[in-house]
Amino acid sequence: MTEFRFAAVISHPIQHYSPVFRALARVPGVAVKVFYFCDHGVRESFDQGFGQAFKWDVPLLDGYAYEFLRPGHSPQQFGLRDVDSPELIRRLDAYQPHALWVHGYGQGISWRAVNWARRHNAAVIYFGDSELVHDRSPLARALKRLVLPWFFRRCDAFITIGDNNERYYRYYDVPEDKFNRGACPVDIQRFALVREAMMPGERETLRRDLGLPVSAFVVALSGKLEPWKRPLDLLEALVRLPDGPRPIHGLFVGDGPLRGELENRARQRGISSRIVITGFINQREMPRMLLMADALAVTSDRDAHPLSVTESLALGHPIIASDRVGCVGPTDTAQPNVNALIYPCGDTAALAQAIATLASDAALYQRLATASLRLAPTQDVSVTVTSVLRALGQLRAGKFARTWQAVDAGIFATALTHAP
Repeated sequence: MTEFRFAAVISHPIQHYSPVFRALARVPGVAVKVFYFCDHGVRESFDQGFGQAFKWDVPLLDGYAYEFLRPGHSPQQFGLRDVDSPELIRRLDAYQPHALWVHGYGQGISWRAVNWARRHNAAVIYFGDSELVHDRSPLARALKRLVLPWFFRRCDAFITIGDNNERYYRYYDVPEDKFNRGACPVDIQRFALVREAMMPGERETLRRDLGLPVSAFVVALSGKLEPWKRPLDLLEALVRLPDGPRPIHGLFVGDGPLRGELENRARQRGISSRIVITGFINQREMPRMLLMADALAVTSDRDAHPLSVTESLALGHPIIASDRVGCVGPTDTAQPNVNALIYPCGDTAALAQAIATLASDAALYQRLATASLRLAPTQDVSVTVTSVLRALGQLRAGKFARTWQAVDAGIFATALTHAP
């Protein structure tokens, strides 16, 4: 039996996608190799957004084969020319994959991978998180409207992740029969196990250690403290909320260039005692840290598909999101009035009202929290793995029936039963 060779081309090991490749590598008859441009985050690397050197503390390279095109290198940016290497062609020639996972279109290695696939009659499985929600310049829209339909026509299947993501592909002329709904994956079980293992009184103790009142209603904002994340909006919303019988506090989980301004503004506005800024939190501690909150706020003016939302679903948190966040939609991770309250981006009065409503309306809070827990499994790693396998099976039965005839058809018939 000829094994099915699956390759992925991606900039660097990312904590949310390594489990996908690991799970695919466990499927009988499927060989997986990931071609990373660099090892940023696996070894200690400086990150501009965090403003410090870091190294992820969860396994990113276990359970599947991989190669680095440029080991020991971290680009200053991760743009088209920054993440590119002619070496990719030689590596793909040596491996000869039947199908390629191409991760986004904004980096040179993605274009090389697609061109290689077209020359060698390999399938392209495209994964991206783009949306049309946030504003773009007329020039950027015009250039993309010209170029992206050409790029996307060379992709054979799309792993879609939500309403706005699918709307994006439709805008650029991708036919819906290429859609395979998956998820922007999170290891849901890892977060759920931490929630379930929390001992009585442990959350209260951890809150005290952080400087958060046990009785407070705590709203978290998780991510790099950068201008487009608009963390100051949450601070201004807290200013509008009186320190009443149940105080409302903010928990900023992360670090970044706006940290100093947040701290200064909090002092000026007299609410330093009502905010906590944790600094950089690595992956192992993230579930416990987010559990200190009662809800998650995503205040960004552009945020394609924030994985902090998905992580918070697994912890049973209601979501408060700006209307510029790309995962807001009726079948997405932030579903309006199902598990999420949506407000106009930049409207701190509306943000404050949403927080106050959640803090004061126990029935509403419980309904949204329960919905988040119900939605969490739809965003698990296993959902994306199953979507990839389903797409490969469809291509084996259709466009690539002749090309892949040397591969035992039973691999595709049984692959879904072995999905995690």
